[in-house]
Amino acid sequence: MKALKQSGHRDDAMRAQVSKALKESIGLLRRPRRVFPLIRRLASDKLRIAFEQRHLYSYTTTKRASVDALNSLLRWILGAQRPGGGIAAYYSLLTGYSKSYPEVTGYMIPTLYDAAPVSSDPECVAAAERATLWLLSLQMPTGAFPGGLHGGEAQPSVFNTGQILQGLVRAYGETKRPELRRAALAAGDWLIKTQQPDGSWSGAAAYQQAPHTYYSMVSWALAELGECVADRQYGMAAEKNLDWALSHFKPGGWIDGINLRGHPNYLHFIAYVLQGVLECGMLRRRDDAIEAVARSAWVLLRKFEINKFLAGAYEPDFTFGSGRRFTCVTGNAQMSCVWSRLYEVDGDLRYLNAALKMNEMLKQLIPARGQRGIEGGVSGSYPIWGSYQPLRYISWGCKFTADALLLEQRLMRSFEASALEALPCAS
Repeated sequence: MKALKQSGHRDDAMRAQVSKALKESIGLLRRPRRVFPLIRRLASDKLRIAFEQRHLYSYTTTKRASVDALNSLLRWILGAQRPGGGIAAYYSLLTGYSKSYPEVTGYMIPTLYDAAPVSSDPECVAAAERATLWLLSLQMPTGAFPGGLHGGEAQPSVFNTGQILQGLVRAYGETKRPELRRAALAAGDWLIKTQQPDGSWSGAAAYQQAPHTYYSMVSWALAELGECVADRQYGMAAEKNLDWALSHFKPGGWIDGINLRGHPNYLHFIAYVLQGVLECGMLRRRDDAIEAVARSAWVLLRKFEINKFLAGAYEPDFTFGSGRRFTCVTGNAQMSCVWSRLYEVDGDLRYLNAALKMNEMLKQLIPARGQRGIEGGVSGSYPIWGSYQPLRYISWGCKFTADALLLEQRLMRSFEASALEALPCAS
């Protein structure tokens, strides 16, 4: 019976993917000028794979400076912001820009504030403020925020509310505007109210109504709120989910409970779990959480070191699924962030080394030129026809890649400063 249900979920997912592909393909008929950029990118990735095959087990390097790549990413993000303040979910090579995506708009706000001091574009803070105002207009009377793309039927979403809460907390920290504090508290209160006794979230406001370990990203937001307003109830709710998520970590590093029925275990969601547990654990001073993440992150680091790439999706116990020879670019960027943060925790240079190598790969995949929506974008998959968000440049990919490069800049400044301090003084 369980096998039949799983087969049914896979069939439903396949039908949905086919329907989406057909719908997006119609976009080429409406805008034929998109044909040439599509062909150019398909040919580019095909050629790159063909000529790099003999170098599959060598690390990728690029001469592109990280600050240049970062500014390119930021220009893509600013270009994807809609007039109302929301940020588009993606730019499709078939249909162009999507509608605004509240979830991504929310957790893009910290990235924009982080980038402002080092960016060549003065618009980052203004874009963060426009995004914040737009999100405030979407909050429901319950304190929740809607799921999905803007303009659809507004249904409350636990995950979206958590990611938007991250943005509200950061915006309040930057501006001290009381309405932001009220909105953040209302969102936090709703998340506590809808939390299950075991610490998970499930039911109508959860994706597929199931509990997910990657909702550790929500507990991270609650932990940040607790720190910001000095109210222990939010930190306690965060730890409640943290304990639930940790119960799904296996001794070999695998994490159960991602629970995306009809979908593979994309690296993006595995990395979500690790990021949420790590950041929440650091805020709550939970060594057990940091150690659990380190075990999983180390498994992926070793796979990266041996294979020189990370798979786009994994089977349980991090086995490589057949027919999935692609990389999830967003997941790669998130793992760079996880390794960088672990380096900050314990100073193990192997984490920093892996993060820097991954960033070199990421920079090579960012188009240095092209039309709006393509230049500076991050594709869902490499090659671009891979199964995660195919033929799209996605806003959350730009966000996490920018985060990875911002962390690199911070760590390298710290590393260089420490090296200078260690130099012997002349006498």
